[in-house]
Amino acid sequence: MEFNIQALDLGIIIFYLIGVIMLGFYFGNKHEDAEDYFLAGRNLTWPIIGFSLFASNMSSNTLVGLAGSGFKDGFSVFSYEWMAVLVLIIFAVFFLPFYLRNKIFTIPEYLERRYSYAVRAYASAIAIVLNILVDIAATLYAGGIVINLIFPGFALWQIIVILALIAGLYTITGGLSSVMYTDAVQAVILIIGSALITWFAYQAVGGWEPVYAVTEPSHFNILKPVDDDTMPWPSVFTGVLLLGFYFWGTNQYINQRTLASKNTRQGQWGAIFAGFLKLSILFIMIFPGAFARVLYPNMAEMDLIYPTMLLDLLPTGLLGIVLAGLIAAMMSSLDSGLNSVSTLVTMDFVRKFKPDWDSKKLMQIGRIITTVVMIIA
Repeated sequence: MEFNIQALDLGIIIFYLIGVIMLGFYFGNKHEDAEDYFLAGRNLTWPIIGFSLFASNMSSNTLVGLAGSGFKDGFSVFSYEWMAVLVLIIFAVFFLPFYLRNKIFTIPEYLERRYSYAVRAYASAIAIVLNILVDIAATLYAGGIVINLIFPGFALWQIIVILALIAGLYTITGGLSSVMYTDAVQAVILIIGSALITWFAYQAVGGWEPVYAVTEPSHFNILKPVDDDTMPWPSVFTGVLLLGFYFWGTNQYINQRTLASKNTRQGQWGAIFAGFLKLSILFIMIFPGAFARVLYPNMAEMDLIYPTMLLDLLPTGLLGIVLAGLIAAMMSSLDSGLNSVSTLVTMDFVRKFKPDWDSKKLMQIGRIITTVVMIIA
């Protein structure tokens, strides 16, 4: 499959990448100690927190996967999103006040206060390994594959290295502040880009009637019967719910944003705002997969649906914005992973064994660890 990118679209993507790097350097010059670097001075407000939570949850492989699910398996994948709203409300009301009251840097740090350092070290070590080998490395690989479809002139390893360097550069220099503010920008680009592809797909199909004509009514059911192979409805209230509490309530990768909130109310509003944004996913990320059932009825490779729609439907200029959104989705997951691992290693292990190191020294160590993690991933 041939994908041709015009100079204007390429220019928009390059402009975006340069912009996020400059944003990282801007915040890097403002940091004075570890609290500034790892938790943005604990001074963030709810819009930034909400957008950052949303962007960190999304990735380029998420966009591709949601469109593929909307095409093949139906709307049941939306259960992950609406269940997240319920979990985020519970998190905001019952979990977050405890975290903020204890002034912690990491979620495992709370476990030490509740139990012991052994529990903290164990939980932190698991999170570090999973973040590096699953979250960061898998995001680089999956995102690299998607972008390689659009830029076949580059080898996969070259794309992965470039993306890792860009995300690593602004994360290393700017810490959580640059991660949060770039995530907010990336979330807006992601939402606009996804809304655009949905609108153009809807126009190309000519409304919902052609979709109904080629689709079984059960395809649109969010809750599936007990004998469904993909997601029977009891699994939503067991597996999806439990995964939601892990991801939104105890995962440093996500919770570091709320730990940086200015106060409890700002953190709570940010978490609930993220839940509100999650509701949009059905309309702007899953619907395009349903429209693709009309546009590409013989498409065998689900992962090609989203990039094919981008290149087929969007005019020059808008394509660059949506491709920037695709890259933004991956960047927001990468920077979150890098920053969270750096925080876990520095605050749960380095500070424990080097208690005489001051906050500025810990910030420097955090930057070194972020670099190492990027190379390993």
